[in-house]
Amino acid sequence: MTLLAAKFRIKHRGIFNLKGLYEYLHEWVIEEEYAYDGSDPKFPETFHSQTEFADGSKELWIWWRCEKNPAQSSYYKYELDIDWHAVPFKDIEMVYKGKKLKLADGELEIQIYARVVSDYQGKWRKHWFLKHFNDFYWKVIYKKDFEMHKLELYRDAYRLQETIKDYWKLIVGAEEPEHEGRFLPQEGIGE
Repeated sequence: MTLLAAKFRIKHRGIFNLKGLYEYLHEWVIEEEYAYDGSDPKFPETFHSQTEFADGSKELWIWWRCEKNPAQSSYYKYELDIDWHAVPFKDIEMVYKGKKLKLADGELEIQIYARVVSDYQGKWRKHWFLKHFNDFYWKVIYKKDFEMHKLELYRDAYRLQETIKDYWKLIVGAEEPEHEGRFLPQEGIGE
């Protein structure tokens, strides 16, 4: 059984360091044990696509499919899907404190889906006797334990959201503007 613990998106419009954010979140995923544990060198990036248009702008899609086994559980697994979509953005260069930086100018949206999966190995579902008790087991006997795992994953997902917003120097909990284009000064009678 799979239960959604958290689902949200984070949007950023403007100038940002795409490579820096990628590396920062890559390290976060590894440190929080949602990627390999050091013995498996494969990072769970399942899709990466970049399209360049005639005007020099680009579109980027990245999908990470991360998993975590909480406390080496043989019954529960956490799944964390991180989907990146940047469109349209252009590569730009800026000089900051005498150092040239390669940045991106455009819009980046990151969607997070966090799920708790019970009986992820299928031991209960496939067992001739236990399959009759699987639903009862997690709904009645382990309901409190299941809710605890859901809350833990929920907290991890929102810590990831705070990490992304901190990287962008956004105020955590503040609503991002949904207007099109750049910020325009307010029109009206001056002071």
